[in-house]
Order: sequence, then C-alpha cells, then structure tokens
Amino acid sequence: MNTLFKKSAQKCFSATPSSRTFSSSVILRQRMEQVIADRQQEVMAFRKEHANTVIDEVTVGQILGGMRGIPGMLYETSKLDAMEGIAYRGTKLFDIRDNAPTTVPGGEPIPEGVLWLLLTGELPSESEITGFKEELFRRGELSAEEETMIKSFPRDMHAMT
Repeated sequence: MNTLFKKSAQKCFSATPSSRTFSSSVILRQRMEQVIADRQQEVMAFRKEHANTVIDEVTVGQILGGMRGIPGMLYETSKLDAMEGIAYRGTKLFDIRDNAPTTVPGGEPIPEGVLWLLLTGELPSESEITGFKEELFRRGELSAEEETMIKSFPRDMHAMT
C-alpha cells in the first residue's frame, strides 16, 4: 500500500472520537485497505502490459469541446451506457435498487448503502450499514468554529467557491 494512502487512512481512521473520524468503522477501513491494495496491483500490471498502447486519435476540436468522446481517464465508480443504462462499480442501477439496503422493506436504497458500494465495490451487510450510518451521523456534527465560519460566508457566495 502506498505511503500517501497510509497517511490519509491514519488521519481518517484515527481513534480520537472528537476528530469526527471513522474510528468505529474498522470493518470499512480493513475492507478499503484490501480493495486499494488489490486494485493498485491490478493497475500496475495493466500499466506494465499496456503503457504504450494507443487507444484513440484526438482532434483539437475534441479538446476544445471539453474532451467529448475522448477516452481520457480510467474510472470505475460509475458508467453510463446507452444500451445497459447506469451502473455503479459494475452493478446496474436496477440491481442496486433491488438489493441495496433500504430504510423500509421495498423502499428506495439509502444513500449510505450506495456510498459503501462506491467505496468498496460491494453492497454492505446489515451490520456494516448499521455501523456506517451511525458513524456518518456522528461525523456530521459541526464544531462551533465550523458553524461560525459557515455563517460568515456571503449569502450570495456560489456553492462551488
């Protein structure tokens, strides 16, 4: 596992409860460590085998048009296919709707379950989602300093500022 991830993980998963971290989400941390280590090995092997493979021709018009139609990035979190529809981490949206955790039986999937899928590539178990939801709720509390800072922003400030 690379050093950058280890340092980030240590900050994110520290045991200090007041730091609003995933301290109780040991399962997620362990799962993410394995997912990332496995994926790093796959990417290194892929790069070694295909580093010099040409995949497309690019025109100036495509670049100036916002890279439309140019395969320019490896991504895995979501895919939009004209025939298959939307998929998150290889799981079709309809399958997510049918199999992801819900608040009520037969209801819509909860965002926390979809976030877990995006992070790990798998839908969470009941115990995983319960702990994850509790941890996210605990992390959502703002400190007095954070609230003061947010309230000091101009009311007309753009959300992407």
